Parts: sequence; structure tokens; C-alpha cells
Amino acid sequence: MMNTLLGNYYDGLQYGMAAIRRAKVTQDTAELGEFYTRVGLTYYELNELAKVDEYLRLSLQQAIGRHDQKYARYLAVQIVRNMVVMGRPKQALALMLQVQRRFPPQTTADSVYLATGFLRCYIATKQFKLAAQSCQSLRRQVEELPATYANRIEVYLGIGRFFVATHQYNKAREYLQQTVLLSKNAGYKTILESSYLLLFKADSAQGLATAAIANYQHYKTMHDSIFNERNSKQIAGLQIQYDTKEKEQSIALLTKQSLLQQMTIRQRGFQRNVFLGGTLLMASLLGLGYNRFRLKQRSNQLLEAQQAEIHRKNAALEQVLGEKDQLLEERQELLVEKDWMLKEIHHRVKNNLQVVSSLLSTQSRHLHDPQAVAAIRESQNRVQVMALLHQKLYQADHLGRVNLADYAREIVNYLVESFDRQRSVQVQLELAPIELETTVATPLGLILNEAVTNALKHAFPPPRRGTLTVSLVSLGPQQYQLIITDDGVGLPQGFDLTRSRSLGMVIIKGLSRQLDGQLAVSTAQGACLSLQFDTSKKPVRTESSGLGTAYPARLT
Repeated sequence: MMNTLLGNYYDGLQYGMAAIRRAKVTQDTAELGEFYTRVGLTYYELNELAKVDEYLRLSLQQAIGRHDQKYARYLAVQIVRNMVVMGRPKQALALMLQVQRRFPPQTTADSVYLATGFLRCYIATKQFKLAAQSCQSLRRQVEELPATYANRIEVYLGIGRFFVATHQYNKAREYLQQTVLLSKNAGYKTILESSYLLLFKADSAQGLATAAIANYQHYKTMHDSIFNERNSKQIAGLQIQYDTKEKEQSIALLTKQSLLQQMTIRQRGFQRNVFLGGTLLMASLLGLGYNRFRLKQRSNQLLEAQQAEIHRKNAALEQVLGEKDQLLEERQELLVEKDWMLKEIHHRVKNNLQVVSSLLSTQSRHLHDPQAVAAIRESQNRVQVMALLHQKLYQADHLGRVNLADYAREIVNYLVESFDRQRSVQVQLELAPIELETTVATPLGLILNEAVTNALKHAFPPPRRGTLTVSLVSLGPQQYQLIITDDGVGLPQGFDLTRSRSLGMVIIKGLSRQLDGQLAVSTAQGACLSLQFDTSKKPVRTESSGLGTAYPARLT
């Protein structure tokens, strides 16, 4: 657990897994559920949500086996929140119903805690009538609890989230402001960050530009603070590893020097013994003549010269080894510094792009031409797609690769929310867990933005409802296919992909040529756009589309 607090998440995982194995071998399962919970929370810090779900469910099984209903309710709500973030709200709601049947609340606090989980599920599944009932129940029950009730902040945050989702922004602002005040007093930075973001959405929706910008700045300050705290923990972990390694090297050096001194003492003793023996031999065999004495003296001089040469070479070798170790340490430090600098660059580029997006949003409120407003919104979406990419880059372990499934999910969710089509368009995501280079992820993200934007604008004219499906599958080694389909009104009669001159299609065709991909569009039962591409081929420059110079080989 100490490694996790210091930011050494991988070391923390190793010790946590070792504790689980030991508990299983010794059959000491008293603390096994706690070990599963700690491993799951460590995976949450690493943003590996599937692992979080796996270990929290194992801990839930242990709690059920111990008949610990309170801990089981706590774990169930944590699992449900994680599932909502993973994009599985329906399964989360099913789990909440199962937990409520199996572990009915015993106190008002238990009822309030379960109700927060249900409220999150209802909002995620867009069952706003049931969500409104949960809000009424929560507002009534939370007032019955003492002022020191720990989960009061989360209750207010959940109610504020519901009012934002149902466009009741004045009511949302009332609860979110209470959440901000309580979070500041309690020091809950994560909840404070979420509260400022919801206030920013409410102010933006009502056209309160000044308040929206202020709340967004508060949100960015809290977000950067949390990010810097995690970085500080990582730096502290690296410093401990560096200090430990330096001490180990010092011990090894002292051991080597001690052995060298012992060898020198033995050699000097050997030389002294040889000299004494030679002296006695010369005294006893003086009659052998002066020539024998000279030969012996010459041999001793040669031996001493060879020994001195050996000492000189050993000293030179130790100096070379020391310089090599120093160079390796300096190289490692430079690599670490380079990684941090690249992350900071991505972070600042993302912030700048989001500022541009906010400026475009503010500008659109002062325009009265629908076409101009639509053009600015599309430009804002393109900027947001690139900002999401840089956010993924500075959060990823590998600066040159992006998890395309997470990236595509965030793009689609952002566009649906941007066009306010949550009620009329159902989104289905079938995304394989694929990591791609930024040279491929950038044009794919922009292609996905243009295709989804086109579907949300034209495929489902009110009051028509429908389904938008986005899938990313692997066809073979380094071969993939991106498919965007809808069951809307379809493309215009006589549509020809090769002759289309709309800006969206020009961008899609140009980016497809950059990827050297095979683009196809069909209109059977709606519209379907398919792109097959091979990541073993380097992206090409397409001067005819004008996009070759806009997206260089590395966007960092």
C-alpha cells in the first residue's frame, strides 16, 4: 500500500499480488478481500478499468462469503461507478438491482448510499423519470442524516449531475455550489474537479460566458493539481529507486576496494617473504658467485615491474568502468527528463487547443447565421479531436502510441453530447483494444469526427430516432477496418463518392489517401462508411487534397 501512496504503482501491484498469493497458499482468507480491493484501486490509478472491475468483483465475493453486507454495498457501488465509466450502464443498473435485492438497506445511510448508485445508472441510461424519483428520495433522506454524514457531498454532486443532464441548470447550480463549498472544506479534490466541470457546462449552456470561463479555469486548476500530485508521487518513487541504486553501487565499490586492499597486502607479504628467503639463500650460498646474485636481483626487478604494470592497468580499468557507469546514469536521467518534457508539451498543446475550442464556442453565440454557427461548431469539434489526442499522449505510458478504442469512445461521446442527440440517437461502440502510432491515430480521429458529425446532422431529422454504430476490428497483423453505420435516411439519390465536393467528404477522402486505405460508402438501409488500412505502410503525403502538409509525420 505504501508503494501505491508514493506513486510506485507497479511495485505496489507486485506486493499486492504477492500478498494475494501468500494468503491463498496459507489459506488465510481473513484479509484476502482487502488485498483484492487495494489491487483494484491501484489499477484505477493506472486507468486499467477492466482490471479494476475484476479485482473489485473478487473482493465483493469475499464480502458476500463473510456476510459483510455494509462492505458488500460499498464494493457494489464502486463497481457500478467503474462500469459506467467503461460505457456499460445497463449492466451496472442490473448489478444495482441485484445488490438491492440481496442486501436491502438497514439504515437511512444505507438507503442514501444505494440511491446514489441508482441515480448514476439512471442518468447514464437516460431514464430521467426514474432519476428524478431518485433525486426526490435523496433530497428527503439526506436531510434526515446528521450534518457530519460523509457521503453528503456525493449526494449533492449526483443531484447536480442529474439537473445538468436534464437541462435544469439553475437547480443544478444550487447543488453544485454546495458541493464546491463542502469539497473545499473536506479537501476532496476529485469531487471539486467534477463540480467545476459541471458548473462550466451549465454556464455554457445558458450563455454565461464569464462564469463559464471562470469555472473552467477552476476545473483546469484542480485537474492540473491532481495531475501534478500524481507526478510528484511518481518523482518521489523514482528518487527512492535512484537513492537505493546509488547506495547499492557504493556498497559494491567499497567491497571491491576492500578485496583489492587484501590482495595488495598478500602480495606485499609474498614479496617480503621472497626477499627474506633470497637473502638467506644468498648468505648460505654466497659461494655460488656474484653472477647468481645478479640473476636473482634482475628477476626480482622484472617481477616488480610486471606487478606495477598490472596495478596500472587495473587502475585504468576501474576508471573506465566508473566513467561508463556515470555516462549510463546521465543517459537515463536525460531520457527521463525527455519523457517529462514531452508529456508537458502534450499537456500544454491540449490546453491551448481547448482554449481555442472555448473561444470558438463563445464566438458562435454572437453569430446569427445558422451556416456560420454550424461551420464554427464543426471547426470546434475538429480542434477538440486533436486536443483529445494530445490528452491521451501525455496520459499514456508510451508517448508515441494511443489506445484507439478509448480515443474513439471519447470522440463519439463528445460529438453526441455536442449535438445534444443523447435522446434521439443510440450509440453502439464495438472497439477492439488496439494501440496505434500517432501518425495513424490523428487522421483516423479526424475521419471518425467527420463521419459521425455527418450522421448526427443529416441521418436523423426530427422526430426520427435511430442507432449509430462505430466498430474497429482487426483483420490481420497490422491490418484494421473502421466502420461507421447508421439506420437513418441514407445518402442523397445518386450520391457518388468520387464526385462529392462537400468539405467533410474532401477531408475524409484526403485523410484516407494519407493512410493508403481503401474507402467505401454504401447506402443500404441508411449509410455505411468503411475504411480498411494497413499500419505497416507509412502514411503518404496527398498533395491533391491539401492535407499532406496539414498533418506531418509526427504531431507532437
